[in-house]
Amino acid sequence: MKNVIPLEGTRIRESVSIIRSAGGFIVDWDGCCAIDNVLVPEAAEFLRAVQPRLVILSNNSTNTMEDIHAILKQSGIALKPDRVLLAGVSAIRHAAAKGWKRAMILGSPAMKAYALRCGLEVVREEAQVVIVMRDTRLTYAALERAANCLAGGASVILANPDGSHRGANARIRPETGAIFAALSAAVDLSETSVETIGKPSPALFTEACRILGTQPARTIMLGDNPATDIDGARKLGMPALLVTPSPAAFFQSLLETLRNA
Repeated sequence: MKNVIPLEGTRIRESVSIIRSAGGFIVDWDGCCAIDNVLVPEAAEFLRAVQPRLVILSNNSTNTMEDIHAILKQSGIALKPDRVLLAGVSAIRHAAAKGWKRAMILGSPAMKAYALRCGLEVVREEAQVVIVMRDTRLTYAALERAANCLAGGASVILANPDGSHRGANARIRPETGAIFAALSAAVDLSETSVETIGKPSPALFTEACRILGTQPARTIMLGDNPATDIDGARKLGMPALLVTPSPAAFFQSLLETLRNA
């Protein structure tokens, strides 16, 4: 796309005017400004600096907006919960909006509780829809039940396609996509309705711009995943910065560049 400006971490200083004139910033969470839900200090300083123009947009499918809001508040960032867009929460809301009642949730206890608050009946068998999220307590029995629900005609809502994200000490944390891959290996899903909610799908990017009141071309995405954060943004004509080589180094460089511009 001609209106897409290819920004990379190594080119921050060349892109100062674009960054300074941005109407809004969309920032990823896991592996970007937080590691295992602990804010990177340099990232926290940047978030405080751009708070009026900020939306957190994450493929996180473990936590609620209130969880992220509480973590941010501890670092002096009073970002309203409606400025935190999470793939897991959005997946549950989507299922409820479609009118499904019986949902099997492969996800955290917090996500199951949230599904109940949204009016879904959380079931173990005979589900109308299987909502696949990151489930750190996933058992073989749960995987078996989900596979049989799908074989029986249930639809799938996939919170995000990520295979993994990086935790502390660069440790690999298997993600939603890895669980979906296991289901795909067990069941033929060629005729199953599968909807993907999170990045790189455009819906959450578009919602973030609506909240900010900005056009994609004047909104910058900051993320660490080229396939979801960067490509997803660029498909909408949105400039994107790849957070590299590390979140601390990236945000420190970004802050210094903005101060010295």
